[in-house]
Amino acid sequence: MQSMWRRVQYGVIGLALLASPAVFAKKPPVGDDAPDFTLHSDGPFNLRLSEQRGYIVAVVFWASWCRSCPVQLQALEQLQQKYRDFGVKVWAVTLDKKRSDAEHYREHKGLDLTMLFDDRFVVSERYDINDLPSSFIVDRDGVIRHLQDGFEPGDVNKFDTILQTLVSE
Repeated sequence: MQSMWRRVQYGVIGLALLASPAVFAKKPPVGDDAPDFTLHSDGPFNLRLSEQRGYIVAVVFWASWCRSCPVQLQALEQLQQKYRDFGVKVWAVTLDKKRSDAEHYREHKGLDLTMLFDDRFVVSERYDINDLPSSFIVDRDGVIRHLQDGFEPGDVNKFDTILQTLVSE
């Protein structure tokens, strides 16, 4: 009887996993068009990725509780300042459940980044985000040019090189 109950449990778990869109999520490959999304922003309007054609957009997924996120957020903020006049935008997509947690974090750290809210994890699931911070860079034509899970302090040079290349294209 116990063996049968286990099989029923595994069957239910299996069906639940199959019904979950996250099971089918797969990172979009570099070189493909970036899957479009629209999220609430910290400004008066929602922002849509496909409406940013003509700009280079670096998107970083983070959360206020993420211990390694501050280094990447600060590095990307500096790169945004460096390349702002060349059409580079940085979007910080928070996975915090409460908007106030992310806003408090940004104020406390003094970050000047456009913040987007993915509190239902729709976009992070679509991009198969498994680690924080994670990021991708989209070129002026909406094509993914870089994907990265995690961030080490030395990675800022890699991001700088990628952005330098994209602004000169």
